[in-house]
Amino acid sequence: MSGAFPEGRLLASSVVRRVSRRLGRVFDSLEGLPYLGQSEIKDFLYFRSIFDESLLRIDRKIAERRLLPLDLRGFPQELRYPGLSARVGVFIGSFDPFQMTHLAMALRFLASDTSEADALFIVPEGSLDSRKPLKTDYRFRFEILKRQIAGIFEPLVAPLDIGEGADTIEVVRRLIGLHPGASLRLTHLLGSDALPMAAALLPDDLEAWGEAAKAKRVDLDFSIHVALRDRRSRLRPLIDAVRGLGVRLVVDRAVIGTPSSSAFRSQGAITLILPTEAVLSRLELLFRYGMSRSWTGSRPREEDKGMDFSGPEYEI
Repeated sequence: MSGAFPEGRLLASSVVRRVSRRLGRVFDSLEGLPYLGQSEIKDFLYFRSIFDESLLRIDRKIAERRLLPLDLRGFPQELRYPGLSARVGVFIGSFDPFQMTHLAMALRFLASDTSEADALFIVPEGSLDSRKPLKTDYRFRFEILKRQIAGIFEPLVAPLDIGEGADTIEVVRRLIGLHPGASLRLTHLLGSDALPMAAALLPDDLEAWGEAAKAKRVDLDFSIHVALRDRRSRLRPLIDAVRGLGVRLVVDRAVIGTPSSSAFRSQGAITLILPTEAVLSRLELLFRYGMSRSWTGSRPREEDKGMDFSGPEYEI
């Protein structure tokens, strides 16, 4: 992939060209893997089309100066933000494991005309959760995230190792602490399935984050961006509750029709992890999750019936 997409569209941004070339090398290398059949290749091509579409939209935003890629060299030890001001997003989750559904959400967020972020940090949360007693340890989850993102998607999407032992409120507090004296326009990217809990905890969260910002002299502007996970979501009461707290909230109105991590683990689908060289060399991934099938070729579980994979527009 040389900076031009199949339809002949040339990429204007050098940043997106680099990301596109790196991503192209990942997918192009799959043709030489003898253990992948046509069903696996089909799955990978499905995700590649989603990523390419988002990269085209990101490229347009950069050309129109609505997205200004940041210099993340040396971050977080060194801040190279122009005027010590940054517009960033943060995507926090169990990511057990991080996979291409999450990456699709991340790129779509940056591509959205309603998003003002110039970069997105991805952070696995590392707190103990009684609802997920079998959750894989933080260090392994971060390593799998890093092996899919690092060296490919920066400075647009970057892994950030600040989640060990931390829940969402602490992760955001630590992120604020990395920006002493800065102006920080921070957007929290959420899947719609996570919005009910986030809305319930938000009053306490806002108070804690306000105190953290004051202590570090951070000029904090906080908002929420919701990615729809299925067309059955009923979000209006939650949206009203969040906005009632004075928080800006935007909902992406197109469903991201891709499987969840729970479906990933139960079906053992190898084709949901971005197959970078760093990931393929880590065979422990295959043994930990027992992956051996493509997700389109796996028998659907009861909880996944009714999932819409077409990605149509959704009216709230």
